[in-house]
Amino acid sequence: MKLRRLAILGSTGSIGTQTLDVIEKIEGLEIVAMSCGHNFSLFTKQLERYRPAFAASLSTEENPLALSSVKRFFHGEEGIEEMLESSRPDMVIVGVSGAAGLRFSLKAIEICKRLCLANKESIVCGGDLLIEGCKEKSVELIPVDSEHSGLFQLLGEGPRPDRIFITASGGALRDWSVERSIDATPGDVLKHPVWSMGRRITIDSATMVNKGLEVIEAHYLFRYDEEDIETYICRNSYIHAGIVYRDGVVKLHSGTPDMRIPIAYSLTYPFRERVIDRGGITGIPLLLEEIDGDKYPALELARNICGKQSKQIAYNAADEIAVEAFLRGEIKFGRIYNIIERTVSRIDDQRRADYRQILEIDKISREIALEEVSKCF
Repeated sequence: MKLRRLAILGSTGSIGTQTLDVIEKIEGLEIVAMSCGHNFSLFTKQLERYRPAFAASLSTEENPLALSSVKRFFHGEEGIEEMLESSRPDMVIVGVSGAAGLRFSLKAIEICKRLCLANKESIVCGGDLLIEGCKEKSVELIPVDSEHSGLFQLLGEGPRPDRIFITASGGALRDWSVERSIDATPGDVLKHPVWSMGRRITIDSATMVNKGLEVIEAHYLFRYDEEDIETYICRNSYIHAGIVYRDGVVKLHSGTPDMRIPIAYSLTYPFRERVIDRGGITGIPLLLEEIDGDKYPALELARNICGKQSKQIAYNAADEIAVEAFLRGEIKFGRIYNIIERTVSRIDDQRRADYRQILEIDKISREIALEEVSKCF
């Protein structure tokens, strides 16, 4: 059966707005539900244009009564779950950021046939919980991150590769010294050299926390040990991922660094649709560089805790807290890693947790991270 009915969670964010751009270029998709966080001004314009029957906002105050197309409007996290129940989409794209995405991902797989996952925290914090849920309910799980989409496309039938790898751009500070980076401002860090992304993920690219989260995600999605998941810098981001066979043969997934491509693939799989202009393939350097572990200790920390679910939850929670503190000017850029490392060290090692335990570990980790932030000023 061809999947047509789509719900977009986080429609006003980077993934959400690019998903809407993709849908303009793909025939046969019907948006039945949309949700937003707090950018209600943009959300109202989206609702007027795409006219879904159901909509929701995390805010409990907004209410677009003037929009006749919306049959029912929901509020809060429970409201987003109710929206999914009411709309019954075939596909759900989870474009929200942060650990809260796990709740919506788990709800989505109770209803839909395909989960297009752009929320890596659903795997990092959830461990096997979401993956096992998808298998139990026969829901297709299609990763949207460019690196994991690349691996998903490369790891088909045939012999299993010995190793896999994903790439990083290095972020805005990739050519800065460690000493200079310590005092980088939000304005410095948010100037990503390649991708157009949200603020947190752009900062996470500069610390390599984002790549640490992606190593953990790849571990669960593709069942490789951490030591067999390599990471490299690709400055122009044309190489997204690769696989290495035992005979030395390497296969690359490469292409224009545009998130609309993996978004479209998650919606149209196993088919492909062109959603960006055709570009040339000559003159594009495909180069990989080693990552300096001393410059990016957050990546090494993620590798050390890979498979330890409680510490993965703490890693993500502490990063969310530290990034927000950095954006508010409460801590220096160089303190982000310190707060993550100290928070992770204070959480006991627990390799498997149910949903209730995940919420509790996340809550405790945030409290610890806030305490660590307070020590910095």
